[in-house]
Amino acid sequence: MRHSTNSERAVNKFNSKFGVVVAAAAFGGLGISSARAEDLLYDWRAVNQATTPVPSFTPAPFLTNANAAAVVTQLTQQQGLTPGKVAVKIDQPLSPATIATIFNNPGFKVNYAFLDYEGQGSVATAQAVANQIHAQPKSSTGTFVGNFNVFPGNADPTGPSGSVSTSADYSSGGPGGLNMANEGLYPGAPTFKTPSDFPGGTSTSPNIRSALFVLPIQRASVVSASLPAGHQHIPYVNRFNNVGNAQLQNGTADPGTGSQPAFYADAAHGTSGQMLSRGDFSAMIAHYKARGVDGVHLLDGGVIGYTQQQFEQDADAGWHFAPFDTILNGGGAKKATLDTTAKVDGTVKSSELSGVVFSGVYSLTQAGGAGKLALLVSNLDDDAHSLEIPQKIGGKTVPGAISILAGQHKLLDFTGAGSQWSLQNPGGTVVFADNNRDGVGVPEPMAMGGVALFALGMLGRRRRRTV
Repeated sequence: MRHSTNSERAVNKFNSKFGVVVAAAAFGGLGISSARAEDLLYDWRAVNQATTPVPSFTPAPFLTNANAAAVVTQLTQQQGLTPGKVAVKIDQPLSPATIATIFNNPGFKVNYAFLDYEGQGSVATAQAVANQIHAQPKSSTGTFVGNFNVFPGNADPTGPSGSVSTSADYSSGGPGGLNMANEGLYPGAPTFKTPSDFPGGTSTSPNIRSALFVLPIQRASVVSASLPAGHQHIPYVNRFNNVGNAQLQNGTADPGTGSQPAFYADAAHGTSGQMLSRGDFSAMIAHYKARGVDGVHLLDGGVIGYTQQQFEQDADAGWHFAPFDTILNGGGAKKATLDTTAKVDGTVKSSELSGVVFSGVYSLTQAGGAGKLALLVSNLDDDAHSLEIPQKIGGKTVPGAISILAGQHKLLDFTGAGSQWSLQNPGGTVVFADNNRDGVGVPEPMAMGGVALFALGMLGRRRRRTV
């Protein structure tokens, strides 16, 4: 476990006592740089400036043996625009010559290589490519290489047995192999437990939307707690994606490419209010960032009519959640928790069971030395709840109970007051308040409209997800 300290190990004992599902360094605080975190924001459809609607996202071309010369030209330009964030996507076999041309080029430095090898033997293939990349003199240090859904996940309880990566998969390439976790955080995917509202569903979540919301946050927490020091954590994220998950399909839809399985969140199907809203997705991104994620890589949104520009805007809003950024950009910033349990309505419960999750960042040196803490509390259940935080954050207690309504996200803003955190906005402030939780969720690739259709034509390809 990275960043572990004696106080954090003591917290682990508390977590074990109360059945915390992530053996994480929680309320002791995970150390991070006090400098502003990089905007490591990528989008599968963003391959050049023309297909990247939101400026904070960095375009990354697909690399093949046939287009290496064109990629050299593009990356040379990208080096000047986004130094330290130059990236490529790789979903085909590459020759040694292509690898040398791109990863040992004097004109630029590829900082991130997002591999997408899938199916039988994909882990071995990805590890071999990673070793080849790291063997290039210019890429021997500082190039982060990851493969879709390969991540350290031995303690991950969020999916069916055998549905997710293991730490052995992730580390099988040795010190020259994968050094970036790219887990898929796709609400609705079969790699997550399906809500019990559907036949065969195994999640203990109180409703559909809370399972879609909490389980990906829980998986991100597991990866952050398990990732070796010095590695990067950039998951693939989506608002919805039920590809291959028959349990979470209650109809069909035709978003432009032919009929495909769909999830209707509406009164006619008895599922009204159970799709994650745009605000919910932004809140998820903020939770990810507060739980050690270094950046995100978008897929396609997963909801009919949800455009690429809206998708990037919503991710950007969560990533740049101002109360978190204010503390992260100051001195002594730390992550508040990786815990996946809380005291809800007087009883310690997992976030999966309660539908309530909280994340935050803090500093003991800001606010004139008194300290600052910002917590984002989300309740995706259909009922209101009361949240208590008995554990200390940065050595200070959080007194009292926090009431949060059904489907609500709240900011709690604290300053230090001796051995306690003093709440500065009584009752909390409602954030990410988009409550439109109806809609039609579909598998990739054609969930979005408008800009997304144009982008797909520019790409001439689609992202495959069969697992």
